[in-house]
Parts: sequence; structure tokens; C-alpha cells
Amino acid sequence: MKKILIPILLLLIFTPTVSFAAEIFFGVDKGSFAPNEDFLVRVLMNTEDLAVNAIGGTVLFPSELLELKEIRDGNSSINFWIEKPHDVENGQVAFSGIITGGLSGEKVFLFELVFHSKRSGRSLIRFGDIQVLQNDGLGTKISTKEIPLSLYISQSSDGLQFDLTIRDIDPPEDFKPIVGSDPSLFDGKYFIAFSTVDKGGGIDHYEIRERNFWSFWGEYVVAESPYLLKDQSLSKNLYIRAIDKSGNERTVKIKAQNSLLRFPVNLILGILLVICVFFLGKILSKFLKR
Repeated sequence: MKKILIPILLLLIFTPTVSFAAEIFFGVDKGSFAPNEDFLVRVLMNTEDLAVNAIGGTVLFPSELLELKEIRDGNSSINFWIEKPHDVENGQVAFSGIITGGLSGEKVFLFELVFHSKRSGRSLIRFGDIQVLQNDGLGTKISTKEIPLSLYISQSSDGLQFDLTIRDIDPPEDFKPIVGSDPSLFDGKYFIAFSTVDKGGGIDHYEIRERNFWSFWGEYVVAESPYLLKDQSLSKNLYIRAIDKSGNERTVKIKAQNSLLRFPVNLILGILLVICVFFLGKILSKFLKR
């Protein structure tokens, strides 16, 4: 018996322990659901007092038991998505983003998933290929513990139902797009970069319009940041529209940087205004003389 215990004790003493500097986990209101029930799963992170500025990876779930109905990133701590959370294939959601300036906390909110339970069974929702980077100026990789979520779908669910409807009437937050150029992007041509957040259901998409002074009805086009500008002379006004998942809009304008027509146009408008006032005075004068 002693011959068996000694190797076991030595193994326990000298086996290295793995320590994790951060945790990524799921939040849910209850642990069991009935078939054909919609429920919300939040993706959260505990940074363990370390400032984090980037995270990426995947969420994996059994598509034969769960249907992904919606992904919500409204009010997320991620303020610049490199890859917005999206369903890349059945049972897999990919995401990656940056927290500018870094952030730490015990329940850092990343995004949430709305699932629909198909039938009875045990569902395991887990993470894959999670990478977390520290806000230390070096992008040091942080060892992260991935905590899965075990759910039970059965007829004996507690029967509690939650209203998952988002009542969002507010537009996305104000933002400041940046026009720039970089040799590593678009062969050094001018582009515009933009990003904002929405505290409701999240941003649905962006639209851009490049408009001259005389083209009052320039069309908006769906765009992603960074966006290659069609007008490389920077002589057009830029309108960037952020639209959230409830249809609320926020539009910002960037004035043309190199508009050679700006001064002549203003001069012409002034002259036209003076002429209009002059002729209007003449007409009123004739009318009063009658």
C-alpha cells in the first residue's frame, strides 16, 4: 500500500498548477428551459484587476438543440469591433474587438446571444480559441480560463418567462469619423474610419454619402470601416450614418477638406441674395405706389 501512496504523493507535490489571470464566462437568468422557449445568454469577462484592451475567439453551441435567433452588442464594453459577433456557421459565433484605453472589472460585458430551444436535452455552450491581450503597451497575452455553461431543456422547467424585447428609441452615440491615409491600407489612398456604440440592441450597419455642393440627392451606400473614399481629391462633403437594430439613426458630417469651389460659391450666393433683395424692393415699391 505504501509503495502505491508514495508515487501518488510525489505526483501531487510536483505536478505544476496552472494559474489564470482572467476568466471569460456566460451569464444566464436560470439554468433550465422548456422546449420552444427563447432565452438570453450574456458573454462576460473577469479581468482579475488587469487592464485588457483586446479580446477575440468563438462561442460554440449545439445547433441541434439550440437555434441562434439574434446577437446583441448594444452597450458593449468593446468600443471598436474588428470582427462583430456573427454566426459563421451552425453552432459557432466568432468575434474580436478592442477596448481603447483598456478596461478592468469582474463582469465586463461583451455581447449577448438570444437562443431558441428546439427540444429536450442537455446543452453545453462553451468558448474556443479565446485570446485576451493586456493593455500594457506590448499586447501581452493573458492566460484566460474559459468557463462553459451547462443548460437543461426539459418539460419540467420552472416556467419563468422573460421579456426579451428591446424598446430602443434612442439613436446611436455621437461619433467623430477620421479621414486619413496609410501606406498599408488601400495603396496609400484616402479612407475614412468610423465607429460608435448603441446602448440598445447595438449597431446594425453604417451608410456613407459623398456629396458635392450641387448634388443635393447623393445616394447613401452601405459601408464598413475603414472605407475607401471614391473622391480622392477630398473636395466633397462626407455624411456618415449609423443605424441601430431598431432603425434609429445618427448622422455626422465632415466638410470637404479641399473644396476649391467653397469661396466662389459663397460669393455667388451672396451676390444672388443682394440681387433678389434689390428686385424684391423694386416690386414692393411699384406695388405701394399703386
